[in-house]
Amino acid sequence: MKILTFLSEMIRKTPMKLIILSIVAVLLFAAGAPAMKMATGNETLIEEDTKAYKDNLALEEEFGGESILVLYEAEKSEDLLTIDTVNHMAGLEKRLSSYEDIYTVISPNTMINQISVKQSEKYKEGLDEVISGLDKMGSSLTDISKKLNQNSAGQPTGGKNIEQNLNELNNGLSKMIDGQKKLSAGTAQMANGYAQMGGQLHVAALNMQKVSEQLGKSLDSNPQQQKQVQQLIQMSNQFVQLSQKMNEASVKGTKMTAIPENTIKGLNGMQQGLNSQKAAFSELNKKQASQLNDLKTLSAGLSEMGSNLGKISENLETMVSYSDNMSPGLPQQQKTLNKMIYEENGDLRDLFSEVIVDEKYMLFIVKLEGNVDDSVKSEISGAIKEYLQDNKLENVETMVSGKPVLDDAIRTSMKDSMQKMMGLSILFMILVLTLVFKVRWRLLPLVVILLAVVATVGLMGWLSIPMTMVSMAVFPILIGLGIDYAIQFQSRYSEEMDTRGEA
Repeated sequence: MKILTFLSEMIRKTPMKLIILSIVAVLLFAAGAPAMKMATGNETLIEEDTKAYKDNLALEEEFGGESILVLYEAEKSEDLLTIDTVNHMAGLEKRLSSYEDIYTVISPNTMINQISVKQSEKYKEGLDEVISGLDKMGSSLTDISKKLNQNSAGQPTGGKNIEQNLNELNNGLSKMIDGQKKLSAGTAQMANGYAQMGGQLHVAALNMQKVSEQLGKSLDSNPQQQKQVQQLIQMSNQFVQLSQKMNEASVKGTKMTAIPENTIKGLNGMQQGLNSQKAAFSELNKKQASQLNDLKTLSAGLSEMGSNLGKISENLETMVSYSDNMSPGLPQQQKTLNKMIYEENGDLRDLFSEVIVDEKYMLFIVKLEGNVDDSVKSEISGAIKEYLQDNKLENVETMVSGKPVLDDAIRTSMKDSMQKMMGLSILFMILVLTLVFKVRWRLLPLVVILLAVVATVGLMGWLSIPMTMVSMAVFPILIGLGIDYAIQFQSRYSEEMDTRGEA
């Protein structure tokens, strides 16, 4: 009670000072009002120092947080996945590229770009391999051309040497045939000579035997003479044996005449075969000369082809280095787009299953970073809505959703609700105070409560206390209790002033 008495005495004695001090305090508090934020995030539902909140925050920072969804809807499937819708998504993605708080964007457009990048890389790799292959092939053809040119430039002398050897071999065979003929004739003559000599020796031996026998009969039994007779008989026997051997030699010589004849036949066969080979070899030389000319022509053609392949390789390399035609980008024809989206059997590629719901719906997903401020979420949501409003598609409807969009709508609704609540409260309080509160300065309690609300909002801004759905319930209570206490205070103050005669 002493404190209240003290305050009442201060108010009575120095009212203007207290009023000025109160106004300054309210203005200081009100300066923090712009910093007050509307909050609808997880921190409004759970304490930030809890393990669940911290784990969720770490997960969002690592893998991204909430997502804004843009739904594309068409009545016909052929109106959904078109060049226009893909370009529309590309424009939206470009519009959002300036926001650093976006973790990633997932849409058919981004996936088509990924496919385009991979195709471009494979196309460039294939061209590089073609360039390398053409270069190697050109060098190989040039080397082959040089070797062929060397082989065709030097006239083969081996052919002439072989032909000369064949001629010499033919002449040698002819001489061998002549020798065998002479050998056959000489063998026959030798056999006849052996036969004649054998006959003559046989006759001479017989005559000598007769003479020896006659001498043995006519001579005395002189040992010396008998000995000579025996010698003559032995000599005659030897002549007989010699004649027999010469006859045998004659028979063998007669048989030997067949050997040269067989040899002559074999040599004649060899000579005929040699002549055939000689004719074939002559024909082969003619063909070889023709082939050498063909090799020269082929060498020149291969050399020109190698040079052309080298030029093609250089041109392709220049085209790859300076041309931007192979840069990845969105397709310009619907046929190309369909090949990128659908399999050969017409089924949708698995890559697009996450963003294409069915034949009538597809998604454009904007995944935000973790722990993004609500104002940034509202700004990104607003940018998406503005783009969709300014760039409408024919036959395709768009809708924006997702928790950030819902939270933004909730914050907007909260602001609208607060404005309506404050407007209606002020209107009703003015009516009530005007009609019921029959005192001087009857609207003063309303001014006081408005100052209290402004000071409370400013203090929340200074203390970084966000406006949530829970804290919003405080303002009706604040207004209700505040206006009651203000009316009671003013009424009591007026009564006291009237009692003291200071009214």
